[in-house]
Amino acid sequence: MPLIGTHLSFAYPKSPRVLDQVNCSIEQGAITAIVGPNGAGKSTLLRILAGLSKPDNGSVQLHQQPIQQMTAKDRAHHLAYIAQRSSLAFDFDTRLVVSFGRLSLRNDPAAIDRALARFDLADLASKPMGTLSVGQQQRVSLARAWAQLDGLSDAYLLADEPTSAMDPKHQLETMSSFQELAQRGIGVALVAHDLSLASRYADRVILLNTQGSIEAQGTTTEVLNPENLSRIFETPFVSGNIHGHPVLLPLTTTTQT
Repeated sequence: MPLIGTHLSFAYPKSPRVLDQVNCSIEQGAITAIVGPNGAGKSTLLRILAGLSKPDNGSVQLHQQPIQQMTAKDRAHHLAYIAQRSSLAFDFDTRLVVSFGRLSLRNDPAAIDRALARFDLADLASKPMGTLSVGQQQRVSLARAWAQLDGLSDAYLLADEPTSAMDPKHQLETMSSFQELAQRGIGVALVAHDLSLASRYADRVILLNTQGSIEAQGTTTEVLNPENLSRIFETPFVSGNIHGHPVLLPLTTTTQT
């Protein structure tokens, strides 16, 4: 069953509405990219789908249950969430942070080892999180979620800009890891700003506009095209193909003489 959001609306105090009547679904066994301009409500939508924020209107169904009525422990058995920025009250070491993914599940040191290895973190296992680069910290957050999802198939991963600070090698390895999860039947949703990367790896796309509503939703080919992107981002886009991989590029709107 997909993770379904129905008629989702949300506004922060003393601010305009961020989301307006959003209907969306995150399919199992697929990667869904959530894209749109700054302020379109992408991160807010992801937090609502994860059950971390409550919509003003509408509901989210996880396995046909209202997600707001589930306990945090119950959600942890079916859903992992990666925030845009990691935040820790104490400077825990890398292995301990990754182990947090198992707090609501069966303790499994082997799952933690597999997660550290998958994201090239074994050599950093004893390093305090505060000493790592932002890109390395993102990989630790991914490893925590990987450990949480270890052995699961009927589950979801929701990730907010998970590769934004990574070097190209680790960006590609991370997107490959999402493909592995999808092949296991896990539904993956990620907020993405790199449209070419999203076009290359995503199966489906949710395109939000600046009014906080869905401009388009469907397969990557249907949604991530120059016509849609030029309209939403208010700048011309062109599409191409390099070595078999799709590329989407914005063009300058100024003319120099």
